[in-house]
Amino acid sequence: MQNILKYRRYLNKKVSNNNQIYFRHQKYSIDNKGKYISFLKATKKFSPNLLIKEGGKRTKNFFRRNLKRKPLISIITVVYNGQKEIENTIKSVLLQNYDNTEYIIVDGGSVDGTISIIKKYEKYLDYWISQKDNGTFDAWNKGIILSTGDYICFLNAGDYFTENALNLIVKKINQKKIDIIFSPVLKKKKFYGFYPKKIYSRLNIIPSFTSTFVNKNIYKKHGLFNLNLKHFSDYEFIYRVMNKKNLIWDTTDKNKIITVFDLKGGTSKLKILDLLKSELKIRLKYENYIFVLIKIFLKYIRFYYIKIFKKKKFDKYN
Repeated sequence: MQNILKYRRYLNKKVSNNNQIYFRHQKYSIDNKGKYISFLKATKKFSPNLLIKEGGKRTKNFFRRNLKRKPLISIITVVYNGQKEIENTIKSVLLQNYDNTEYIIVDGGSVDGTISIIKKYEKYLDYWISQKDNGTFDAWNKGIILSTGDYICFLNAGDYFTENALNLIVKKINQKKIDIIFSPVLKKKKFYGFYPKKIYSRLNIIPSFTSTFVNKNIYKKHGLFNLNLKHFSDYEFIYRVMNKKNLIWDTTDKNKIITVFDLKGGTSKLKILDLLKSELKIRLKYENYIFVLIKIFLKYIRFYYIKIFKKKKFDKYN
């Protein structure tokens, strides 16, 4: 986990009493209209895989609601054998000052000490499950289906929120109706902004999906993540949504980092050929075949040009 020294004081705080807003009864029926069916718990219809374990406030009939001026924010953490990374990720959510945060953890059937750490904080969690899955995006889809919040954000094991991050997001939500919020993320350097005009020329048009908050209705309308893609299904989702009209998006203050990204994550280790193969598969769904091949070839040449002749710039971003 990077930048831990900078945030150690914050992450070393003790998680105090649970100040979240709960209700003893689920007020709204589960909305099954749209591209997927919602679930409150992992039943047999939820997944064909055996449910190993589950827990959290929801199993004890404590539920959440979206409130006026206090939208319910659903945070989803997916993990598999992440005992070294998961605790700081969990604490970064539980230490947020915002009091209407739904926290869901989707574990892929860990066999190390991950479950023990999750149970340590179980009284603060809305719902967690341990169940085999088909990778990160399958786990993300499960998290979406289990979420009841207005907005959804993913925070994988190893990533973490900065202090008071969610208050900044809620402030933006309360200003106007919005579909997607893009916020700054710290990787090797800070990334921020949103560049829809560059969607046809580059892959990284958003800072990171771990710093992106999406209105749940967008998933209902446009569907979940594509499991046929091994990498960058999150990018394909943005690409898919951006091809639709009337999408309302905004960004938060570029000087206030919302998420710190784990540089040990899977996509951080991908080789250039894996990246280009993924991008080729995505773009061929939406663009002209010849133009796509030309762009992929030029990107390959540019990558090695910068790597060889502009090493300082290359090391700064890779």
